[in-house]
Amino acid sequence: MKVMMFVKATKQTETSQPPTDEALLAMHKFNEELQKAGVLLDLGGLTPTSRGVRVQYSGSKRTV
Repeated sequence: MKVMMFVKATKQTETSQPPTDEALLAMHKFNEELQKAGVLLDLGGLTPTSRGVRVQYSGSKRTV
């Protein structure tokens, strides 16, 4: 089974402030555990939501 993990952006996460050393260490340890378990396939990130668009569907009509 494959799982994709998303972290929803907030105003705080979209600022230019880097994560704390403690947060980076925790994330690194978590990723290492996933890798050792053989379930980590990719660590690529997505473009920040501030640069994205929203597509809405209503029947066959699409609005961007």
